[in-house]
Amino acid sequence: MEKFKKWFENFWYHYKWPVIIGAFFVICGSVMAIQFIQREEYDSLILYTGPDMPTANEQRDIESAFEQLMTEDFNGDGDYNAVLDPLFLMTDEQLESEEYSLDENGNPILINTSEMVKTKERYTTQIFTGEALICLLDPAWYDEAYKQQAFVPLKEIIGKTPEGAYNDSALYLHETDFGKYFSCFDSLPEDTLICFRKMSSASFLKNKKREQKKYDYNKELFIDILEFEIPEK
Repeated sequence: MEKFKKWFENFWYHYKWPVIIGAFFVICGSVMAIQFIQREEYDSLILYTGPDMPTANEQRDIESAFEQLMTEDFNGDGDYNAVLDPLFLMTDEQLESEEYSLDENGNPILINTSEMVKTKERYTTQIFTGEALICLLDPAWYDEAYKQQAFVPLKEIIGKTPEGAYNDSALYLHETDFGKYFSCFDSLPEDTLICFRKMSSASFLKNKKREQKKYDYNKELFIDILEFEIPEK
């Protein structure tokens, strides 16, 4: 032990600064690598939760619809990128209905209910602490989160609650010009709602300035969606 102590003291005396400088660059490199890995690869994440799962092509078309309304590149990669996070989630009533329990030939559709439980947990996490702010939701899942005051009232966003709104915080997607104009939304149920989630209470654990910037960016996109008008032919 005494020999090791003398060796270490001698080593530290001669190589103290190279070790400190080397450790500094290792730490900086590690932080930069983590930030690079965790860097968002999208400008806006859109949450869909409901009983119909879009195909890969339908999902890309939906993402393209949102991208066409973007006017700013949030993550600075030179592109407008919207990503749809689709969660296949059914209520007990939907699981029991023929519309969802039988295929077009009348044969039973096998649904993994245990997986559905995990998806419900993902939905809850996404609504209250997740990244997505613009949401496309089945009314049942919307109602559940609405009771917990998860959404921003439309009046706070556009100064009014539009006529025909589902309630003070949501609209029927297919009754908006945005939903009517882009045929890709035909792949989603007619009663799908569009709404805007409140900023997560856990955002204080992240980069507060960036979280606010992301919130404002998505809010502007949401306003553009609600104010979108079908172009004249």
